[in-house]
Amino acid sequence: HDDTMLNPLTMERPSIADVPSFGYNTFSRAMCTLQCYYSLGVSFGRSWPGGNSDALDEYESLMEDWGLDLWYEDFRDARYADFRLAWDSGNYDDINAMIVAENYHPFAIGHLVALEVESLSKNNNDGWNRDGSHTYGYNEEDDTWGAIPCSTNCAPFSDTTGYKPIGTTNVQGDKYNVTGLAQRWQPLREQKGVGIGSYVHQVHITPHIGFTVKPKLRPLIETEAPTYTDYHEEALSVVEQLRLTAGNETRKAMVEFYDNKGQVRSSVIRSITSLDGFDGSLEDTLLLHHGIDLVEHDALLSAWRGKVKYDLVRPTTVIRQWGNDEIDTFGGDFSETESKVIKAKDFEAVIRVMPHSEYPSGSASICKAYADFARAYTEGVGLDEPVVKKPWDIPDMKAIRLQCGESRLWGGMHFPASIPAGYKIVEGMGKLGYDRIKEIRNGSNFTSKWQKGIGRRRPNNSLCGQRTDSNNAAIEEKARAAPAEVLSSDSEQIYLRSSLQVYLMSALVWFCF
Repeated sequence: HDDTMLNPLTMERPSIADVPSFGYNTFSRAMCTLQCYYSLGVSFGRSWPGGNSDALDEYESLMEDWGLDLWYEDFRDARYADFRLAWDSGNYDDINAMIVAENYHPFAIGHLVALEVESLSKNNNDGWNRDGSHTYGYNEEDDTWGAIPCSTNCAPFSDTTGYKPIGTTNVQGDKYNVTGLAQRWQPLREQKGVGIGSYVHQVHITPHIGFTVKPKLRPLIETEAPTYTDYHEEALSVVEQLRLTAGNETRKAMVEFYDNKGQVRSSVIRSITSLDGFDGSLEDTLLLHHGIDLVEHDALLSAWRGKVKYDLVRPTTVIRQWGNDEIDTFGGDFSETESKVIKAKDFEAVIRVMPHSEYPSGSASICKAYADFARAYTEGVGLDEPVVKKPWDIPDMKAIRLQCGESRLWGGMHFPASIPAGYKIVEGMGKLGYDRIKEIRNGSNFTSKWQKGIGRRRPNNSLCGQRTDSNNAAIEEKARAAPAEVLSSDSEQIYLRSSLQVYLMSALVWFCF
């Protein structure tokens, strides 16, 4: 729905469904994006990553309010099978003809974009193994071990590289001397749900992605070898950090906050969009979200490559090996305000230790990528450096990076060297993310935009559907309230992808009002 902007998936101008100029407006883009989101939700299932059942339900309700669900049902029942077949067969001329026959309806374009996204992720095309279509095993045809098709009972995002944990606890000898395989990651035991006496052992999350997924912005920077020489001293520093955290409510709050990257990311985004001078258009907001998506994606891959390459043990495993040694540290109860003397074998970090190896810190990498992107973005568009106001005052993006990294030590999830290692592998990535969204924009002014605080009525067409007298008042109330509610939301719990869908919905309601 623009004559200049590039397709972010291909970094080229779209070659299919060249929408005429009457579709160059925010209404059409919001409709298209929502339909793409909904179509992927139906295709992938409501538990797809980034999806949200409440958002899909809200979308369906909105469509019913405006009668747009009738177009979707008609298209789905009468024409979608042919539409998908043409796409899967590469018959793009047929696709173009169908799009023209639908008068370039933004819902039809949304279905098309969803098919493009789906095709890039199915059958392990992007290396994530989203659909679990591949597993690791023996290929009889070429007598090799590697990724092979899964026949049934496939596990989404499962490993395709054959990773197995090989760490072992030192059973004999010096319990403080962590050497050899004792330095390697060992799965922790966790309680399964709320069941009594039901436990599971961790499985390393997606160990393949640092080696099989192609980064978006640049080749991955290899993590330098860790500098750990005395694990006993390293672990004692962790015990001490948790002793301090036990009596410090600010530390506890930061450990929880920075563990939830959805909240961190949302706070960073909100700090930018609340700046005076920010272009509150839907288009610029979408590009802002996409830029932070890009750096988040590559920061994760960078950290995971190092994690699996070095496969290092977590502090919890090292400390528990000390058995009946008494240590003064966090006692396991988040509500307690003082440290407690416990047996080392009963040690727990302040929050859950995630099921992957220790070095480098993925949180340090991701938070630095967020912060650096925010600074690059605001500098690039001529805004002041953003300041986070909630859940507490954070003076600048450097403080976000430092607090996030330190919180991983305060919570007991990492040894100290893991934090600077996580920072180093994403150096310069934030600027690359901003440069990429500038490249995607390609100088476009987006023709007709819906902006924060600027009410614009819908385009002169019939795509908004027909209101009835029975729901007229409720819809008008929703149209007036939704944009303000979304743009001034105080909720710290909402995940960014969910809030973005609500933002899109509010734009659609506003246009149809």
